[in-house]
Amino acid sequence: MAHQSQPPEPLKGFESLRPGTYNTSGGSVLSYSHTPASQHKPGAPILVLLHGWPQTRYIWRYAVPVLSELGYTLFVPDLPGYGYSTMSTVCVSGIGAKSEHDRASVGFGILSAVRAVYGGESSPSTQNVDELKVVLIGHDRGGRVTQRLVTSSSASSPPIPQSLKIRIVGAMVLDIAPYSAQWSAQANPRASTRYWHWSFLPSPLGLAMVQAYGASRFCREIVIGTAGSTEAGRKNLFADGAVEHYAKCYEQDEVLRGAVADYSAGAAEDWDAQQDDIKEGRKVQVPLVVLHSEGLGKMHEGNVEAIWKQWTNPDVKLDVYAMPPGIGHYIPEEAPEETNQHIIKFLKELGL
Repeated sequence: MAHQSQPPEPLKGFESLRPGTYNTSGGSVLSYSHTPASQHKPGAPILVLLHGWPQTRYIWRYAVPVLSELGYTLFVPDLPGYGYSTMSTVCVSGIGAKSEHDRASVGFGILSAVRAVYGGESSPSTQNVDELKVVLIGHDRGGRVTQRLVTSSSASSPPIPQSLKIRIVGAMVLDIAPYSAQWSAQANPRASTRYWHWSFLPSPLGLAMVQAYGASRFCREIVIGTAGSTEAGRKNLFADGAVEHYAKCYEQDEVLRGAVADYSAGAAEDWDAQQDDIKEGRKVQVPLVVLHSEGLGKMHEGNVEAIWKQWTNPDVKLDVYAMPPGIGHYIPEEAPEETNQHIIKFLKELGL
């Protein structure tokens, strides 16, 4: 199947946004939906909504209409190698990236696209462009991109290049613990069997076995198996043909290979990067909100907040919220009203 740059049909809930593509310096064609630049108010924040595995930007279909109605500027991409974005092919130098698929490379490509859409390409000759304020909101793998982009040795030395002239003013991550904590938790066999895909996808036979099993079937069953137990939550998750949309994307070989590359980086370069963070004392340097499911809380024995405190500068605000019992991993879809309330509350606290 030839790789398409945009979904063949309009995405429900995205009617207020416009499609676009951007060729990143990492070699990915980034596919996204966004508030037109003509509607963006100078100085207003740009909310960058990032999805996780094995999904696409469509997880935000409940948030986009609400946030658009409130007047926020939205940038909602498919991560490189997911949905309708192609895989990265080049490790970008000068940003601390360790491979073309690690969280630094992915994050830099996304922020470069934001700069291109809302203020022109950044270069030494465009130092007079306005600074862009960004709030990152990421679920699952998108949450890991978010953490990478706000983790540094101090607030005055953010990890993103100054040439972008982008200031991240807040971050929200949904249903993740940092790589180091997540891998450590898998020493418990109950956790490692529940999160078996973390080791399976990067393994030498992972790609071939999923291809043999059927990639779309694999995707569909992963989502079904990881969803929560509430009837309302599962209904929300399956609404609007979402699960079939994700499964259809997985029929593209590029998407399956993209997931394998993502998890391979998570088992190598991204792990290494967090070990460096620990050694150098680098922490999250912006106000942070963490939403987590009951399942993640159990995996970490009720210590999700304590884990994130270890990773957050004590001088910045950290709020950690457990979602209601029965809500599974796909928080933006299973609990859309609660998710939207948390996002809006966070933005108000940031004065945005």
